[in-house]
Amino acid sequence: SHGIHTLLEAEKAASEIVEQARAYRIEHLKEARKMATEDINALQTRKNEELANIQKQGADQSELTKTIQADTGDKLAAITAQFEKNKQDAINKLVSAVTTAELD
Repeated sequence: SHGIHTLLEAEKAASEIVEQARAYRIEHLKEARKMATEDINALQTRKNEELANIQKQGADQSELTKTIQADTGDKLAAITAQFEKNKQDAINKLVSAVTTAELD
């Protein structure tokens, strides 16, 4: 009877130790899962910020290209207008220079 009682107490103590180990393991698994989730969220946030920066740079590049194209178009139009304005005067001066002979 005493031996059975001691055996039952030992079994109860072992059962409590096993239960404590399970609870400890479950708690650590929850903590590890929580930390992994936080790490994943931080990484996702960082990658989203990097993507936003890349997209912004692409948009800035596109705006710069549009600005350069518009500026080039304006300058080309001004040069063409200046050419058209002075074309006839240049032709007249060239014809005059060729047809006028200087006698020495």
